[in-house]
Amino acid sequence: MLFIQFSPKVEHACKTVFFTLSILFLQDTSLAQNEVDVLRYSITQPTGSIRTTAMGGAFGALGADIASMGINPAGIGLYRRGDVSFSTGIFSSSTTATLGETGNRITDVSATIGSLGIALTIPSVNPDWPFITLGISHQKQAIFDQRLVLENAQLNSSLLGGFQSLAEGTPNADLDDGSAFPYTASLAWYAYLLDTVGSSDTEYRTPFNTSELISVNRRIERSGNMGETQYSMGSTFMEWLSLGATLGVTKLKFIEESRHEEMPLEEGTELASWTYTENLDVEGTGFSLRIGAIAKVSDWMRLGLSLHSPTRLHLIDSYNTSISSIWKDRDPIFETSPEGGYEYLIITPGRAIFSASILMGKLAILSADYETVNYKGGKLKSTDSWLSSDYEFESENQAVIDSYDRGHEARLGLEVRVAKNWRVRMGSGFSTSPYSVQSGVISDHSKYKASFGGEFRSEQWYAGFSWTRTWYSEDLYLMDPAVQFSPIDIERSLGMISIGAGYRM
Repeated sequence: MLFIQFSPKVEHACKTVFFTLSILFLQDTSLAQNEVDVLRYSITQPTGSIRTTAMGGAFGALGADIASMGINPAGIGLYRRGDVSFSTGIFSSSTTATLGETGNRITDVSATIGSLGIALTIPSVNPDWPFITLGISHQKQAIFDQRLVLENAQLNSSLLGGFQSLAEGTPNADLDDGSAFPYTASLAWYAYLLDTVGSSDTEYRTPFNTSELISVNRRIERSGNMGETQYSMGSTFMEWLSLGATLGVTKLKFIEESRHEEMPLEEGTELASWTYTENLDVEGTGFSLRIGAIAKVSDWMRLGLSLHSPTRLHLIDSYNTSISSIWKDRDPIFETSPEGGYEYLIITPGRAIFSASILMGKLAILSADYETVNYKGGKLKSTDSWLSSDYEFESENQAVIDSYDRGHEARLGLEVRVAKNWRVRMGSGFSTSPYSVQSGVISDHSKYKASFGGEFRSEQWYAGFSWTRTWYSEDLYLMDPAVQFSPIDIERSLGMISIGAGYRM
């Protein structure tokens, strides 16, 4: 829940953070690139193997697992023989949206490949480095699937008022030919939601009072994922220091359709309802580098350190918008915008992971990770392309600095050997909000995670399952916070149940 204090300074900060979440932007770039995109692709939740997932991702000081390539690549240096494994599962995303006394909950379920990989261990002629392990794997770094629905809610003002503000002072000829605001106000003009006042060609009126209470239906559907193919190498020096490196190649797909419908409550208006729809399709590729070390400080303790470089994402946005108006005494009108596109770069911030594990003989393993990432370090950049421009993203990158802060995440995992061939695992995690105190927003955007799993493991093959769930809250503004005042409260719950198997060669 966010509590907004509307002093001038805080109001400005709130606009910086949340105005980009709405479907109206003051330059008519409702699908423009901004700090929200930087944060979306900077927060990762790797699916991993069934072992690392069941242990809450706390695996930075452990190894001999395919998922080590993405957490701490030094972990593959602990292999003494080859390994091939895979995991697959069902991902669920539950979203509860509440505005005032109106709330709706909806769950989206999809199947996904968790991880797939192979590690080959090669004997070395150097006795100090007896084995070298090469590995390749693929895993999901983030899954974007989500459905948000809010029906029959009431707002104290209309989005159409924002379109009217955009159009004010603009000759109607520019709206008519689409040279001004082709994705918002121009569509409203074509749908007869804006009309000139008297003989003026730069002043506009609407079919109803946009400053009064209005009934709203809102639907957002998102899909896609950020997958990464990892190429790793690792080895162990004299059985006490493991070193490793991973090159990650990212492929990203994000699709969003946002539908905003309003039903005027004002008596006497000829307008029954109107709907504004946005469609966004993002595709891209990227790369990053990870290096890591694991030290065996005693027979029962290992310490790990992993550094992840920033990820350089090359993205292409394709987008369009449409408006429909339904009238009481005339035919409905539907207008759509041109197809738009833009090419750009996002540099996500790097991160560091500090880890420790305690080996309790053959009975159990206790592992802990601390991860830190400075979200202020993310940035947008232009790229040389016919779909790009020389725009420097100065205001957007300043918004990243103003809006975000350093994030911290703690993870704890436990593996217990309950019988000769059976393991039971559990884990938990907590991460702090990425929003800064200086932004003027007090947010409980912290995330809580729990996990559980079990596995049968023989000398050569293994199979098991894992379950994980994450809870957190966020707020959504449909328009300028200074106009909307109260956000839509979003409660999210992400879960995944996976099965997996592997074979040691």
